[in-house]
Amino acid sequence: MARFAPLAAAVIAVAVFILDTLTTFDIAIAVLYVVVVLLALNFAGKIELVAIGAGCMGLTLLSFLLSHGHQLPADSIGRCLVSLAAIGITTFLAFRVKAAIGILADSEQRYRSIFLATGVGILQMDFTGLKNAFDRYKSNNVQRIDDIERREPGFARSALKMFKLTNANNTALNMFNAPNVGALELLLPSLVSEDMEGKVWKLLASLWAGNQSYEAEAVLKMSDGRQLIFLYNVAVPFDRPALDMVLISIMDVTARREAENELHAARSQLAHVARVATLGELTVSIAHELNQPLAAVVTNGGAGLRWLKREVPDLTKVQSSMESMVADATRASDVIKHLRGLSVKSPPDPDNVDLNEVAEETITLLQREIDINQVSLRVDLAEDLPKVVGDRVQLQQVVLNLLLNAIQAMAHVPESRRELLVRSSREESAVLFSVHDTGPGIPPEISSNLFDPFYTTKPDGMGMGLSICRSILTVHGGGISASSEPGAGTTFEFTIPFNREIG
Repeated sequence: MARFAPLAAAVIAVAVFILDTLTTFDIAIAVLYVVVVLLALNFAGKIELVAIGAGCMGLTLLSFLLSHGHQLPADSIGRCLVSLAAIGITTFLAFRVKAAIGILADSEQRYRSIFLATGVGILQMDFTGLKNAFDRYKSNNVQRIDDIERREPGFARSALKMFKLTNANNTALNMFNAPNVGALELLLPSLVSEDMEGKVWKLLASLWAGNQSYEAEAVLKMSDGRQLIFLYNVAVPFDRPALDMVLISIMDVTARREAENELHAARSQLAHVARVATLGELTVSIAHELNQPLAAVVTNGGAGLRWLKREVPDLTKVQSSMESMVADATRASDVIKHLRGLSVKSPPDPDNVDLNEVAEETITLLQREIDINQVSLRVDLAEDLPKVVGDRVQLQQVVLNLLLNAIQAMAHVPESRRELLVRSSREESAVLFSVHDTGPGIPPEISSNLFDPFYTTKPDGMGMGLSICRSILTVHGGGISASSEPGAGTTFEFTIPFNREIG
């Protein structure tokens, strides 16, 4: 229609000019020039539009002069002025409309350029079919999406068929190796495997609740066999409650997740090295800890033999000696087991962990260090402390580092003032564990760097202990902090939530 608009405008302008010049009707025929101005919206720019409006006004004046000459009747002048006003007002309004159309066209062009060229895949979907299904359920007094899941487990798969793809940008097409939007629409349902239906139900729950955004990750198996991890965001414009336009942005985060896994593996390796290095520092204490039960085994064994060699063997004493031997051997075995757990490299093994037990085992391991350094130990562990979910070895490494740091911090403090307090307590939703020493404290200027990798105040330190502690606690959903007053000691405390599920 726009192609014929210039011709139609010219024909109408000529016809109006002829009628206005040659007829004597008592009507403002020139008002019909407004049709010419309106048709010009289809083919003229803003400047051309003003020129056409001015031309129509000029034709109106020319027609008036040709048809009336020097005679200027009042009614004809009135009709001419009405025509000129109508043409002028229409031209002004058409100019404003043209400007608004230009702004809208620029905005649409910018949106389309961003839509097509952005590095994030974008799918434009129509969820009207899903909205209609929701409305039917709600009209039947269905209150929650859980009720639908219980009654119709297959609804999630059916809902995927209600999603209509209306557009997709180049990035999305390239992500899925689709030549066009139609091919991608056919491909999408096959990418959602049965084990992903749980995520589909969560998306449906978000849409059911009227949320305007939903974000999650999904692992999709591509047609060529690759498994890719995608982060997707479903956005519903607030002015489209009918869900007739839903934008889904998709980002391939496979490489990022692989890099994070490699980083996590490197951190685990570093934590293992740090544990072995710490155990190396405790060689004497470990040997002493093992020597005590082994020496007791020898002593009780000798006593048992003596009771057996008597003319009348005292079997009760022999039994008591053997029971002591078993107890001492078990104690030595436990020490070796704990040491082996700390030294052996193994993947994280989440379990329900009693931090009080971890603290007691670690204190036993460090008892010789505590005695040699003449540290006065006070233990205040809360009763009925909730268990936390985590890796026992990693948490023992945290406690071991904090206790060892506290003992070493008091090396230059007078013996009478060396006090170590180990405390656990229950917070609102977390377990709080703290270690307090009476060392010189931490200077304020270095407190902000305590947990930085490779930062240490020890001449022979690696600077990784506290950094590793923070990393371990972050993975466990907790955190660690330090507080200190110069000359009054330092307190390290960490928290771990106890309401987390084993992942």
